[in-house]
Amino acid sequence: MEVFQKMLTTQALMFVYIVIGMLISKTKVLKPEGRSSYIGLLINVTLPCMILNAFMQDVSVAELIAAGQAMLLSAGCCMMAWLLSKLLWRKKTPEKRSVLEFATMFSNAGNAGLPIVSLVFGTTGVFYASFYLIPIRVLMWTVGVSLFITGGKQSKWKLLLLNPSLLAVFVGMFLMLAQIKLPTVLSTAVSNVGAMTGPLSMMIIGASLVDIKARNTLEKDVFLVSGVRLILVPMLAMAVMRLLHVEPMLWQVAVTLLAMPAAANTAILAEMYGRDHTFAAKCVFISTILSFITVPCLILLF
Repeated sequence: MEVFQKMLTTQALMFVYIVIGMLISKTKVLKPEGRSSYIGLLINVTLPCMILNAFMQDVSVAELIAAGQAMLLSAGCCMMAWLLSKLLWRKKTPEKRSVLEFATMFSNAGNAGLPIVSLVFGTTGVFYASFYLIPIRVLMWTVGVSLFITGGKQSKWKLLLLNPSLLAVFVGMFLMLAQIKLPTVLSTAVSNVGAMTGPLSMMIIGASLVDIKARNTLEKDVFLVSGVRLILVPMLAMAVMRLLHVEPMLWQVAVTLLAMPAAANTAILAEMYGRDHTFAAKCVFISTILSFITVPCLILLF
């Protein structure tokens, strides 16, 4: 019961940050024209720092083997979700299709998933989760971002390769494998700035929601993608991994991370690249609310 309560508290924090975002937008503390500046801060500064901080740890050979298994599972699950999204949303308009495909592929595994994994599975679970997130970050800032970018192939690849978060992934992997330690002051700064990502991203989403009437969130596609994100994808993955006899804790950590609500970056990237960011914000908001019910129920199946 204690773990259950702490898990709900973690999810409730995301909801509180969304409400704060709504309040600062409603009171004009954060004006609509200023929101793009905060998105730039999030995408170009705080998120890369959070990613870089995740790689600052010592690893042994045995740990790298276990980490490799976690990364293979991660890539497999992500590509399964990608194929599923192409099948489910192929008839939607481009503005909505990019949002629906991204929300199906990527969950809020970092901001919401890691604290829950820590509570339920302890330090071993956190270790698996840290490496499980590496392919997701690479795919999010390559395949994921490409869903939102329009234009020729050359401009698309230029935007992808120069993306700060993708660069942070490669820099972080180099530092980890080379066992290079940053000075304490610098590593602390990276950690503290990266810690701003979760609250800042959810507040931006809250600010996007402030002009939406409550009844307008009750959109069919929003609930459909929430069901796919919270139930269908993790249940399919759990069935496949159990059939493959994957180590219990490893598949349980993977399913827990897959069961998180739609990634906050769904709304952030939609607004950044001119897609339907209002629809994206609805998807993140509703899936976060519904996850209060689905995540505890799913974990009870372990």
